[in-house]
Amino acid sequence: MAAADHLLDLPHIYLLAHDKGAGDTFRRHIEREQLQDSVSYEIHEASLSQLDPKIKFDLVVSPANSYARLDGGFDDAISRAWSPSDDYLALTRAVQAQLYDFSYGYLPPGQCYIATIPTSFKGKGRYNGVDWGCKYIALCPTMHTPQDVNWDREVIYNCIWSLLVAIKRHNRSAVEDGKINSILMTPLATGVGGVSLERWARQTALALKHAVDSKQNPELWGSIDWVTANQIALRVSQTHQS
Repeated sequence: MAAADHLLDLPHIYLLAHDKGAGDTFRRHIEREQLQDSVSYEIHEASLSQLDPKIKFDLVVSPANSYARLDGGFDDAISRAWSPSDDYLALTRAVQAQLYDFSYGYLPPGQCYIATIPTSFKGKGRYNGVDWGCKYIALCPTMHTPQDVNWDREVIYNCIWSLLVAIKRHNRSAVEDGKINSILMTPLATGVGGVSLERWARQTALALKHAVDSKQNPELWGSIDWVTANQIALRVSQTHQS
């Protein structure tokens, strides 16, 4: 676990690293970007159903499709945990209704929308009612529909950046007990999406690095010139080059 500078407004990250090697790969790139003192995280090598119920987080990240159908891969685990046990698709319907109100039911890959888990669902999931205190789902689609997304070479970076921005905007207007201070996430697009753990970790760490840098250097990021823009773009492009 790294010590965090909470002035940076980054949430504490619980990484659910069920994939072999995911935790080590993530840690290596966090250290490579020298984020040990800026990003607070814990790695849990378990499935969601095995996660310690004493752990508490405010938001779970859905590496969703663009239509908020929560019924495959990690989204299946999300539905099992937060839908009433007698209505598997209840969470999908609730989240899709919110997404429709926000963007007519479609969210392009690389963007993020934070949906609220209905309070009426609390304690009714299939994992003996364990919900880890989670109140929100961040839809971070890495694909339109289930497919290989290696062609979309920077989608992970864009998803993580959009997630951080969405959390920042949410926290600006939320009352204290409604703020998002901790999140649970998995590697994005490394299943059906076919993205390597290496690319996922590199892009995730770099997005976090740029978020930290933006917070620490508002004058630079608030008035970016072409030289700086090209330097940033080059760093991102290097995450999907061999």
